Amino acid sequence: MAEYNGDNVQVYYVDGENGDDTYNGEASVWAGGDSDVGPWQTIQKAFDEIDTTVGNHDGDDVRIMKTSDDATYYGLTAELSADWTNKEIIINGANASGVVDGTIVEINGSALGATDSMMKCANQTLDYSTFTHLKFNAADTAEYCVEFTDSNSHQVNWVNCQFTSATSHGYYTTNQANYHSFINCRFDNNGGSGLEQQSSSFSMYHKCLFDNNAGDGARIGAFSRISNCVFYNNGDDGLFSNTSGALVCDCVFDNNGSDGVSTTGTSQGIYVNNLYTNNTVKGLNATTTNSEHRQFHPAFYNNGGAYSTPASNNHLSMYNYLTSARVEYDDASNFDFTPDSTSPILGAGVPSPLKWFGSTSEDIGLGKFRAEGGESISIF
Repeated sequence: MAEYNGDNVQVYYVDGENGDDTYNGEASVWAGGDSDVGPWQTIQKAFDEIDTTVGNHDGDDVRIMKTSDDATYYGLTAELSADWTNKEIIINGANASGVVDGTIVEINGSALGATDSMMKCANQTLDYSTFTHLKFNAADTAEYCVEFTDSNSHQVNWVNCQFTSATSHGYYTTNQANYHSFINCRFDNNGGSGLEQQSSSFSMYHKCLFDNNAGDGARIGAFSRISNCVFYNNGDDGLFSNTSGALVCDCVFDNNGSDGVSTTGTSQGIYVNNLYTNNTVKGLNATTTNSEHRQFHPAFYNNGGAYSTPASNNHLSMYNYLTSARVEYDDASNFDFTPDSTSPILGAGVPSPLKWFGSTSEDIGLGKFRAEGGESISIF
């Protein structure tokens, strides 16, 4: 099997419908050829082949191919596990021809047990890896879609992925699993939080959707950066931040069962150009002592309370804010959070944070957003 040599990375394929784990994973059986040449059948086989014990596969590209029934052909019977040290592996969802073109491939956990994770990294190292175009569907059966309990999993990147229907949290990290980043991802319909980051290290979230989770949309740790995200219709807070130094900008917090944002951070948090609307308790609830939270250009509308007055030795600094301007969205139920053309927020001195951000399709959090002129754009 080919190994990494300079820039000569290897591409491998997984085809749950037509593959075989006795094949070499390097080429396809679709065009015929040697009996041992073709894609693997299972994702775990691919993970094992690029494991640290197998050899040097730095930079390899594994493509999980679309099938006629992903839930069946990629239905897990055991937790996925990976152990790659400094390998910079890329795991992609791909179309039925093995091309990475934005096709989302579903991995299904309906056969797992109530204490299982679909993918679990425990006492393992998973560094510098990227996952794209994958849907982790726990099917209201598995406890977590993805779980990190190892302190050495750093700089893991998720792009155009979905974490849905776990009985607990969609994405769960403990210890110091840090520098995880999420771009165009969706966390939805989980029994706990959409994302639960209990580590105290940096993570980044950009153009993500956290919706319809029974708990918080997201609970984050220290120094996180959150931009252009939507926290909608979660059972508890849209965002719970126990972080020091969070930067949250250009986000919408709408229709959550408690606060839009609840923060207990013990040092400065910066919030810029955010909308806090229709939340049951408060748009923003800053509660801890000895902290400073600075709000630039926020708008608060139709919350149970606009924002809290922190404890006497807290600091909540507000700059250029609105607390009563009507904010109506083009189509919130379909995740289009562009303020409508008659909203007083427009031209009222508070920038419209998502004037370019609403969704023109049902796949918000999975790729498409509205540009300022109304056209559909994608980062891919």
